[in-house]
Amino acid sequence: MSAQARLLLTPRLCDRCGKCLSVCPLNALRVGRAYIMVDWVRCDGCNQCVAVCEAGAIKSLGAASQTPRARSAAGLSAGTGGGKAVASAKSTKPVKRKREHERFEWSLLEAAATLSVTFSAFMAKEALIASAAMQAMPTEVLVPVRIAVLTVYYALQIALLWWLVRRRGGSFAESFGLGRLNTPLAEKLRSIGLVIAGLLGTRVIATVYGLVTRELGLTPQAGTDTVTRVFGTAPGGLLLAVVMLVFIGPFVEELVFRGALLRGLEARLGMWPAIVIQAVLFAAFHRSWWLLLPMTVLGIALGWLAHERRSLWPAIVLHGLYNALSVAAVVWVVMAG
Repeated sequence: MSAQARLLLTPRLCDRCGKCLSVCPLNALRVGRAYIMVDWVRCDGCNQCVAVCEAGAIKSLGAASQTPRARSAAGLSAGTGGGKAVASAKSTKPVKRKREHERFEWSLLEAAATLSVTFSAFMAKEALIASAAMQAMPTEVLVPVRIAVLTVYYALQIALLWWLVRRRGGSFAESFGLGRLNTPLAEKLRSIGLVIAGLLGTRVIATVYGLVTRELGLTPQAGTDTVTRVFGTAPGGLLLAVVMLVFIGPFVEELVFRGALLRGLEARLGMWPAIVIQAVLFAAFHRSWWLLLPMTVLGIALGWLAHERRSLWPAIVLHGLYNALSVAAVVWVVMAG
């Protein structure tokens, strides 16, 4: 009997925990939000994926056709022949809460609420930073106050996301795809390769776009004031700019746009409509017509990467590196000037 005939795949039950991917010795599995793919040429029917799938998305059609390794992996007794697994002591422990964590799905309403709070907090933050009272502050006070405003801005978003997850008994890490760190080396290398390719691709597009708009006289006179206006030009301020714009900012924005928003849209609209919509909203979030195209391209790359890798970490790294290049350019100009 072929390996294909021994497995029953039910994608709607899949919680995308990644356990099947990590135990497959031949890397024959691919799991998405609405599909489970098996390379039947590679698959040898070991059934290790069946043994670790608590959600029931991958099942064996019978023990009679399994290999000895399949029987061992699935926990079958040698003389059963009925295809039913013998529950081990570990499997008898309550797993309800754990499986709820892994199955957490963002609703469209939750995604919309998150986006609404994010945009409202962003507008309030911008208005406060540009207020006359803050502009009247001396520089040595102004920069710490602006940083405090940014800290509160990011903290509010994380607090909202935490509350939305915990109110349904979910795990914060699993709900955002932040828990999959024990993937095989080949999967890690693939993620690194995709991050590098995404960084090069988005940066090339942004550079070409900048050159074209400059030739057409459409480039705004922004200079380096976006970073230095908020953080100042002192070494301590620039260091805080790196922390906020390279680490904290990308992390929080990925939670909102590629975490809650993308997954909420994807559950209702499907993969590509969700990726495009969240990318356009992500670009609009930056409130610059000139940045609309490059930010949309970056948003599409980040959305596809989060979907493809079933984890937010690659998207967070790509976003952070993208910002790092911009911040590095500002620091270079400040230090050289």
